[in-house]
Amino acid sequence: MTSLRLRQRDMVLLEALALRVRVLGQRQAADAFWSGHIANTRRRLLQLVEAGMLSRAIVPAQPLPEIIQPIVRWQPGQPMPDANQVAFQLQQRWRFRSLRPTVVYFPTEKTILQFGGRIRSQTKSTQITHDLGVTTTWIRYFQQSNQLTSVWVGEEILAPTRIHQKLPDAALVDQHGEPTLLIEFGGSYAAARVAAFLDDAAFRQLPYHLW
Repeated sequence: MTSLRLRQRDMVLLEALALRVRVLGQRQAADAFWSGHIANTRRRLLQLVEAGMLSRAIVPAQPLPEIIQPIVRWQPGQPMPDANQVAFQLQQRWRFRSLRPTVVYFPTEKTILQFGGRIRSQTKSTQITHDLGVTTTWIRYFQQSNQLTSVWVGEEILAPTRIHQKLPDAALVDQHGEPTLLIEFGGSYAAARVAAFLDDAAFRQLPYHLW
């Protein structure tokens, strides 16, 4: 491992991987933080690998559809969305998207501990596409406001506080750590899984964004 002076952009990405998301795709990092310059992105991320802050892998993943805004925004008092209709919208966006080799980066234990995160088990290869979708969702909030992502708490941090409750991909929380907005990346969920998420949020009277 070598010593490396961390820049503000590095800190944003490392903190996100430690506390907010599970994985970072090289292409999505380039598009969001390096103005699409893949060579510059690769060079810097490999420097973070050499410094022991990230690990790199090539894994099979589906190319993500365009993710601009939530499929559903809901808050207590509004009519419940139709789970079948939502599931249809989610599934349609994945048509003709085959798995392909994808360069991704994970936080090392050193990074997770440095930022106060929780050591997690290795991400399953079958979850990579979903987790990349969660990361793109986080990027959308980050592009709107740093304040939004400063109160974004990822699944690993939420898990101990959600005993016997559905665990969302993330939540925006208040000063006491209580969720004020649930965030779920719907992937290609079937209607039953969509309904389970919608019903749990409604039961707990928690607003949500389903992407």
